[in-house]
Amino acid sequence: MLTKNKIKLINSLDRKKNRKEHGLFIVEGEKMVNELINECETREKCAYRISELFYTLDYKTKFLEDLEELNVEQTEITETELAKISNFSSPNQVLALVNIPQDKVPYYEEDIVLMIDGVIDPGNLGNIIRCADWFGINHVICSTNCVGLYNPKVVQASMGSIFRINVLYTLLPVVLAKMRKNNPLKPIYGATLDGENIYGMNLNENSAIVMGSESHGISEEVKAFLTKEVKIPQLGRGESLNVASATAILCSEFKRFSV
Repeated sequence: MLTKNKIKLINSLDRKKNRKEHGLFIVEGEKMVNELINECETREKCAYRISELFYTLDYKTKFLEDLEELNVEQTEITETELAKISNFSSPNQVLALVNIPQDKVPYYEEDIVLMIDGVIDPGNLGNIIRCADWFGINHVICSTNCVGLYNPKVVQASMGSIFRINVLYTLLPVVLAKMRKNNPLKPIYGATLDGENIYGMNLNENSAIVMGSESHGISEEVKAFLTKEVKIPQLGRGESLNVASATAILCSEFKRFSV
């Protein structure tokens, strides 16, 4: 049964402080929830665990066999009830409450580490995580002033990649200082407007790539650790390039040398 208190709890999870207090975040929609279920079933060390599942009769009918094998609390609700807890303008059959896992320690010897400085748009961060997943980059390290990972719009924009990528929030200068100490030969590239043309460089895949926000770029504290500034040359008349799109282009260039 979907109680008033449960509705109030779920609706409160659009705020970061409430997600932190309850240790829960929302995953919504058939594709996202099914991908989460699949990840939890197929990966031995999946960090995410479903706390509770709410679904309509249509969803139950379609995935009855899978639901019977799922050892989590489940509640069948009406479409009207789903609309009361959904972040979608058109609710999509199923919503999961998921436990927030503990932060994982990044592995600095990884071939590429993606670092995000001050990105506050949830759609951008979600797409960056999706991009990392596509290019096989396992770690994304965010500055503490980035938008929260479990913001519903970040989760949705990641299209399920959030379940596979290790995303850590920390002070980037501290991480970069440790990286320099532990692996002094690891290049640290940063995307800036005054950097070297990315298309004319021989790139080292064993690198860290730093991306800043569209409005402020990379902070001076982080920029001090860069070994090379790079840029994507402007060939047309567009005012700027979306940070998620820029991240995809840079990741593609770095990975191109290993394909």
